[in-house]
Amino acid sequence: MFSCSKAEVNRNKKGNVAIPNRITSANILIVYFSRAGENYAVGHISVGNTAIMAGFIQNYTGGTLFEIVPKVPYPDSYEEMKALSIKESNSNARPAIKNPLENLDKYSIIFVGSPIWYDGTPMIMRTFYETYRDKLAGKILVPFGTHEGSGVSACTDLAKEYFPQAKLLETLGIRGNNVKSSRTDVEMWLQRIGIPKKEQK
Repeated sequence: MFSCSKAEVNRNKKGNVAIPNRITSANILIVYFSRAGENYAVGHISVGNTAIMAGFIQNYTGGTLFEIVPKVPYPDSYEEMKALSIKESNSNARPAIKNPLENLDKYSIIFVGSPIWYDGTPMIMRTFYETYRDKLAGKILVPFGTHEGSGVSACTDLAKEYFPQAKLLETLGIRGNNVKSSRTDVEMWLQRIGIPKKEQK
């Protein structure tokens, strides 16, 4: 099943990381990969499920959004996309990212989100981690994702694979067909892990 109401959390690292004092929206980056088009269980969508979840995080924190855009777009058709993604996984591919991420040094907390495709993260997430491995080292990482029943432990597992000593905060997963109504779940999660809400002007 493809994609990322009840939120599902992975608390395996909860409580092991202290949020630095004086964290502001300027210190928070929300990186995500998401796919619109025909999606499993939700039909044809103009905004990807993980993009919606990333938007809720940005709205609460005021952090900077960065969308991982593949150099070669995935097909709009679900079946065609599924076939391509399976081929990428079987060949251990590294799909190219179209847009570079700049000024990574200024961020302290990095949210990293993706859908779950057949119990794993899309291969482009490996491209992301390998491209920015040196600059991500030492950051506080917060995996999140969307799915349709498999959960999002693969998001946490991938971060731990590349950064075994990483400072990881609790992961949140939302079902794709519930994501539009998940704003409260997302905000409660952010409060629980100690992420400050942006200052109201």
